[in-house]
Amino acid sequence: MLELKNVKKSFGGVHAVDDVSFTVKEGEVVGLIGPNGAGKSTLINLITGVFPCDKGSITFLGKDITGKPPHMICKAGLSRTYQIPQPFYNMTCLLSTMVSVLNGKERENMSLSDAALEASYYLEFVGLFSKRDSLARDLNLYDMRMLELARALATTPKLLLIDETMAGLNPVESQNALDMIRSAQDQFGITILWIEHVMKIIMSAAQRIVVLHYGRKIAEGLPSEIFNDDFVVKAYLGDKHVKSK
Repeated sequence: MLELKNVKKSFGGVHAVDDVSFTVKEGEVVGLIGPNGAGKSTLINLITGVFPCDKGSITFLGKDITGKPPHMICKAGLSRTYQIPQPFYNMTCLLSTMVSVLNGKERENMSLSDAALEASYYLEFVGLFSKRDSLARDLNLYDMRMLELARALATTPKLLLIDETMAGLNPVESQNALDMIRSAQDQFGITILWIEHVMKIIMSAAQRIVVLHYGRKIAEGLPSEIFNDDFVVKAYLGDKHVKSK
């Protein structure tokens, strides 16, 4: 479904993403992990067209999307959430989600009333229908992250990129968010590429994990393989923990 080949991106002299290649197959949940500054969010920005690649190619559903603008990539069936929520703070939850509905796949001729009905469906799915008339700026962090998810799902993606949905959530909220994402995958048949720092969450959710460190891919494999990989342990915890294994 998604294929990255030798993707590179530098900012000044810093190689944020350095020769990264991997694939995501239809129906998978693939985890993307790495220490802070590893290049994970930059990679998501490259896939979604926020940043142009310096080198390499990105293919989605058999079509080259390298360098395409974000709105075209979204209409192709690829959507995302943000590490720092990016709602329309002065719009209601309903209107914010309607924007996503109207900018999703094959929605050019949809009426506003139909968009409102469909937006309401996604808000109900994530548990925010009762807050449909609340301004996004008035939501707590958990609800704001659920609004992010509703808006991403409302574009009817085939592939959803999740960027640290669990950040700032307590254990109960994190479990609820995990259950919601699993339900979304089951109900809508989406494929997921998921950045996450909470190892317990991503190890239980992902079928396969890709590890970045200083912009380079240092490991890829099953969660059990990654958890026991010396390079991954060293990247996160240092040499001391590798030697003590």
